[in-house]
Parts: sequence; C-alpha cells; structure tokens
Amino acid sequence: MTARKIVTAALLVGALAGTSGSFAAQEQEKVALRFAPAEGTRLTYTLTSVINVDGKSLLGKDLALNADSRGEIRLFTKPSTHETVRADLTSPGIEVNIRLSDRVLAQKLGTTDGEALEVVFNRTGKVESIRNPEALGSGNPFNISIPQILRDYFPAFPAQPVGRGDTWTENRRLTIPFQGLDLQVDLVIDYILDDVIPADDGRLALISAVYRVVVSGTKDLGETRGVFEGQGAGAGSLQFHVDKGWFSEYRLDFKTDAAFVMKKGADRLVEFPFSFSAFAEIALINVQPPDPIIR
Repeated sequence: MTARKIVTAALLVGALAGTSGSFAAQEQEKVALRFAPAEGTRLTYTLTSVINVDGKSLLGKDLALNADSRGEIRLFTKPSTHETVRADLTSPGIEVNIRLSDRVLAQKLGTTDGEALEVVFNRTGKVESIRNPEALGSGNPFNISIPQILRDYFPAFPAQPVGRGDTWTENRRLTIPFQGLDLQVDLVIDYILDDVIPADDGRLALISAVYRVVVSGTKDLGETRGVFEGQGAGAGSLQFHVDKGWFSEYRLDFKTDAAFVMKKGADRLVEFPFSFSAFAEIALINVQPPDPIIR
C-alpha cells in the first residue's frame, strides 16, 4: 500500500471514529424531566376518567357500576422553592356520573368562587400537601374528590436525569369503597423514556408506561374473613415539555380480574369474582405564560 493510500485510510478511519463518538454521545445524552413551570404560568387541563366494575355481591346482587368524571383543572403557579412548585388550583366544575344497576347518581365537583386549593408539588410532580380544603365547599358522598384526582391521575417524573431507554418506577395505592369494605388497588408503574424530539416550544419527551396491578384488602366478618385477591395490567403514555417544565398529555388504561374470597382459617369457603378497569386522560388545552415585567 502506498503512503498516500495509508494516509487516506487513516483519515477515513478517524472520520468514522469521530462520527461513532458523536452518535454515542447523542445516545447517552440525558435530560432532566423536572416539573417546573415558571412562576405566574397558568395551565388548564381537561380531565376524563372512566371506572367500570362488573360482578355479583355477597348476596348475588348485580354490582355493575360505571363512573365517569369530566371537567377542567386550572393551575396558577406561585413563588416556589428550588425543590417544590406552589400552585393555586381552581376548577369551574368536574361532572361526576355514577351509573348503578338500579339508579344513576350525579354530582359536580369544583372550587367556590374566589377560592383556590393551595397545592404544593415536588419536582417529580407528586403532591406533597394541599391546603385550604374549604375551597371545595360541601362534602362528597361518592368518595371522589379533586385532591384524590391529583394524587391518582397526575403522572410522576424521575428524580434523576434520564436518557433514551432509561426507566423509573412509581408505586401508588388507590382505595375504592366496595360493599362497605375498602378495596385496595396497588399500582406499580414502570415508565420508559422512548425519545426526545424537537417541538415548537423546545424539546418534547415521549414516554410510555407499563402498569402492574394487585388487588388487596381484608375485613373481619366474625367467624370468617373477607379477602380481596386479584391481579391485572395496563399501559399508558405521557408527553413532557422538557424546556417548559410541564406535561401536555397523560393517558392510562388498566384492567384487573379479582375476587372477594370468604375464608375460615386456611379454608376458602366461597368466592365472588368481579372485574375492575380504569381509564383516564389528562390533556393540556391552554397555557398562559407569566405576564411580562414592565420596567
């Protein structure tokens, strides 16, 4: 091989190595998915959720139940610390409809005029505290509330920066009344960062989620004991605006096949199977950035 060919080959190898290094750097780039809307930002989300239960009660009665919630949640961010986001939450109304086998119930949840819930989120998006519950007005006989919606249906983000293909896990517990008992639904949510793409207002993180569901709960019934058993699965998706510090869409959908088992000691006396499913979607429909400072 001539000297000229050797030099040419060396340059080609060097160029390829530099390109590979660039690709590797891109693959390893990590982003911080921090819930951090700027002070004074107004975010309006629409909420849609549907819960279905099918099965028979202990007395053989039809347990068919369909509950749907639809409405708006508005957040106005206030002066915050480095680790938290303070926001005033208001809602013009969330319509809740519950259809049972023999009747339909309806209620409207919302904040009273001139009042707001004072919510503190941490930078992973989890609710740390809620103050001024008086803003919600009277009690809620359906065991569905705006604070519960925030804790059950708002997504969680990783505490550390993540790159494409990285995962993080969240654990949640939903408590649902069932025939006078508390049905506990334990969720293990595995999020994965699928991609980060350019968008009109900065980088957009595309995230998917896998749900693992376990049903539990017990009740002492005198000489017998009632136990909830069951497992399920589901999936979800999430879009997060990296440079703005907020999410614009979150969807989840899971289903569980379960049973209420009457036990006496180690003996299983009778089982009452039922199914439970949930779907929820939260979508950002309006953003008002902070008012400019006039100097």
